[in-house]
Amino acid sequence: MRWKTVVPAVAVLGLVVVLVLPVWRPAPPSVPAPAALPAPAAATTSAATGATGPAWLSGLGELGPLPEAAPAEPLARRIERLAASGDPHDAFQAWWLLHSCVVFERTRHLPAREGMDREALADPAHACATLNERMKMARIDHLERAARAFVPGALAELVEEGPFGDPTALTTRPDDPLVKAWKARVNGMLDEQAEQGYWSSLYQVFTGFWFGHPAIAADRQSALAYGMALRDIMVKLDGVPEQQAIPFNGPFLDEVGAGLTAAEKARAQARADAIVARAADQRGRGGSTPR
Repeated sequence: MRWKTVVPAVAVLGLVVVLVLPVWRPAPPSVPAPAALPAPAAATTSAATGATGPAWLSGLGELGPLPEAAPAEPLARRIERLAASGDPHDAFQAWWLLHSCVVFERTRHLPAREGMDREALADPAHACATLNERMKMARIDHLERAARAFVPGALAELVEEGPFGDPTALTTRPDDPLVKAWKARVNGMLDEQAEQGYWSSLYQVFTGFWFGHPAIAADRQSALAYGMALRDIMVKLDGVPEQQAIPFNGPFLDEVGAGLTAAEKARAQARADAIVARAADQRGRGGSTPR
């Protein structure tokens, strides 16, 4: 009886222990909540300065000043470069720059010519001051080189420059062997280019004969041939009505040919026909009538 009483009592006590022990179990140590992370320095800086761009731009620093433009090429150096290129068109350009300075020093004005480099003479007083007398005298050599290469307009300018850049030598020293040699050389070039149909040379020989020019040594028959060629280039190649081919139409050419025989006039017309044919041939090879 005694054992039976103890066993139930022990069982009851064990049940109490099972029920009570969970209450006594120690709670796990509490982990403090993580502290708020500090804001990034860049963001703080941006907020303080009011900057709105991305933070990585701050490492680039401020942009420096733009580089200065390269200084302009001195006129003397440009002329030397043009003259040394070997291109006759560059030689003509070199002559024009030198000629412009010669004219400017004499008149304080620049000559006008289309297609030339006026930028180099934006400040002519400063630009021309870089030239010496030797360079100015050499301009005639550059011009003659361009004229011999048939650069349009070069031969006409050579005629106007006169021997060695002195047009008065044609009238003040006509018997000077050097002046005579220059005149013969220039007239040879004029005739050669006129026969090839170059308008400027045809016109210069024609007007030089008709109005008189100390550099032009043209005879009446050549003047008539060149006048006929000028008329026929205008009418046959350029499509100008003959009555508008002034002054090379009708009575004017009759006056030029006054005193010539019928045979001489016929030879002049045949010569003109050959010139027009050569001008047309050059135009057909891709160019306009040479000027």
